[in-house]
Amino acid sequence: MMLTLKGKVVASGEATAILLDAMLCATKVYNGLIWHLRDELERTGKSKATRKNLNAVLKTLPRAKGYYSLSAQATRDEVIQAYNSFFALRKAGRTQHQMPGFRRKTEYSPLRYYEGFGFTLEGDQLNLSLGTGRQDGVKSVSVALQMRQDVAYQRIINVLITYDKEFGLCAHLVVEVKARQPLGNRKVAVDLGETQAITAIFEDGASLLYSGRLIKSIRRYWNKVRARVKPPTAENKRKSRRFRQIERKESRQVQHLLHILTADFARRCWLAGVDTIAIGDLTGIRERIDYSDELNQRLHAWPFRKIVDMITYKAGLYGIQVVEVSEAYTSRACHACGEVRKSNRKHRGLYVCACGWHVHADVNGAANIFQNAYKVSPLIERSSGRVARPVVLPIRLGWHTVHETKSKVALAA
Repeated sequence: MMLTLKGKVVASGEATAILLDAMLCATKVYNGLIWHLRDELERTGKSKATRKNLNAVLKTLPRAKGYYSLSAQATRDEVIQAYNSFFALRKAGRTQHQMPGFRRKTEYSPLRYYEGFGFTLEGDQLNLSLGTGRQDGVKSVSVALQMRQDVAYQRIINVLITYDKEFGLCAHLVVEVKARQPLGNRKVAVDLGETQAITAIFEDGASLLYSGRLIKSIRRYWNKVRARVKPPTAENKRKSRRFRQIERKESRQVQHLLHILTADFARRCWLAGVDTIAIGDLTGIRERIDYSDELNQRLHAWPFRKIVDMITYKAGLYGIQVVEVSEAYTSRACHACGEVRKSNRKHRGLYVCACGWHVHADVNGAANIFQNAYKVSPLIERSSGRVARPVVLPIRLGWHTVHETKSKVALAA
């Protein structure tokens, strides 16, 4: 199984300057290839974004010798991919898209190393090859990595070196890891939402609820900040620097919380002896959602697919399989009697049926997904109890709080 590890690069001033110079060389090469393709298109009416054509161009670009040859070829492949995407959009009739543009001269393009070539990692020391053609004669550079130590990987496949104004030089390592074995054969079903980001129910009726309120508050905050910045328009679609900065900060904060949330959920499932997680299939959810304009905007932007992808690969590290099943009518159907009625959802977090079934609405949906996925009888017997709010345990993960019910007695209480 493949996993991407991100680490901070700690280097001396000289090593940092060499790496940044190599990244500027990659920018020069990228722009040189773009210029050649544009010039070719203007002269002949055609532009050949092929490896054979661009390999000939690479030999004429002096800065291509300023960094590792395979990394230069990776820059070439970036250009090819950008042009292929442009031509595909043009062929589909989407003529509003422009040809791939030049990068800023001061932009630091990434350095890519593939399939174990051009790099070695010894302890926390990462050695990167820079080729043999640099004018200063430097052939390699050694830096230290600060990264998580709790992942035992078998080999490093790819390395990507990037630069960020806020964090400096970073290394992204694609590694191969050996998945653990499940500790049992229990099953669990998951219902995804906004207020409760993850609601999971086990076969004995115990449930886990992970709140999404902090993610909602972060998104609301940045939306208010974004409202004070000039947005892109139909005439000028380019986003301002401040607008892009806001997007990056919001994305990083949400991403951080999602990683904490999904990692804890996968670990708890493994410790509970789970071997299969069923998640409601969210295909077409944005087309199905139709509430008020404000609510539609919030739900359409909610990272449902990202949560599913994170659960899938984090659970895979524990040998847990993730399957997606239909969630049609699972939020409206009564888990106790099967009656489907929209009005049974009385208000946020409460599902009440005429048969006497009172339960947390998201728990009801997760139980229905469990029943659909594993073809079992209802998990929880009809109860007059009411679970409008989850039981809160003092478990804090950074900014995030996990809400957990430990048994079906607590679930129905």
